[in-house]
Amino acid sequence: MEENVKLEKKGPSRLLLIARIWSVVVIAIGVFIFAGYIANFFTTGVTDPYAAENYPFIENIPPFFSFICIIGLALAWKWKLIGGWIAIIFSAANYVIFFIHWPLTENINFLYAPYGINTLLLVPGILFVLYWRKAHKLQNNL
Repeated sequence: MEENVKLEKKGPSRLLLIARIWSVVVIAIGVFIFAGYIANFFTTGVTDPYAAENYPFIENIPPFFSFICIIGLALAWKWKLIGGWIAIIFSAANYVIFFIHWPLTENINFLYAPYGINTLLLVPGILFVLYWRKAHKLQNNL
């Protein structure tokens, strides 16, 4: 009986460990990308000198939502539920934009990156919310 209680308490802590490791990797990659844009802006005067001109405005929204997801994952270290939901909501909004603007019926080889990167942002958000739920449920049972 005592082993069951120990296993129940270990489950949420393992979930939190996985969520934190995953979010650290995502946050680090986001910081490197953001730092690259900042460094490029200060050295060349533009953030991306190879960007195409006159592209649709909707193409600016997914990177912005991804940045908000990264902020949500950083907030999830302190506030699991709020940060996790921020990451989930903005990642889901990215999927909606992807499905409308870049449907899977187009050349799928070019869509692995946006859909895959968005999944990398979504999973730790889900893990943080699941951890909060399991920890809250375990706390209420005690």
